[in-house]
Amino acid sequence: MSQASEMPRGTLRISLPRYSGLFQQAISHFMQRYPAVELDLDFSDRLVDVIGEGFDAAIRASALSDSGLMRRRLCTFRRVLAASPEYLQEHGRPLHAKDLQHHACLHYRFPNTGRLEQWPISETQDIPELPRTLVCNSVEMRVHLSLQGQGIACLPDFTVGEHLSSGRLQTILDECTHNTVPLWIVWPASRNLSPKLRAFIDCMSEAVFQT
Repeated sequence: MSQASEMPRGTLRISLPRYSGLFQQAISHFMQRYPAVELDLDFSDRLVDVIGEGFDAAIRASALSDSGLMRRRLCTFRRVLAASPEYLQEHGRPLHAKDLQHHACLHYRFPNTGRLEQWPISETQDIPELPRTLVCNSVEMRVHLSLQGQGIACLPDFTVGEHLSSGRLQTILDECTHNTVPLWIVWPASRNLSPKLRAFIDCMSEAVFQT
């Protein structure tokens, strides 16, 4: 009876980044393993108020400084500059950061601040004012346009891993884009870590981010 009371059950409300591809296998695995838990998933790139909006947990790339939150690092990823071979053949491969001034650049705009994401080019490089060929808040759209030869995009490596392996996309300026970004899961510190939330955190850590 004691074991039954500790079995994960009930509803979990989770905020996740808009790009769902990284989480698909883990979510499927969790649902198969814990059928008594109902998932309410909100995919959005906005910086949610975890406590104020009633989320049990949130997954975000930014290191949140809210003292009311506990956190666990799930993994790290890199941001890469990627373009199709066809685009690079037609427009040339940038050899230096300043060469980007003459290329089509596909940018991401943060929904909370309205600011453009800064590309991870080393401070030692002569960083130009990049052309704003496209600005949007969609990872999928920038991946698609990159594959179609429409320009160069700065993208998380996990969103383009298959395309890089197949050769449909290639990275550029790797020597000046050294960077790692942590991915965190955070939850309210004021709440006890329930069996359902503990199971979800463990599943996120094990099922996807170890692949």
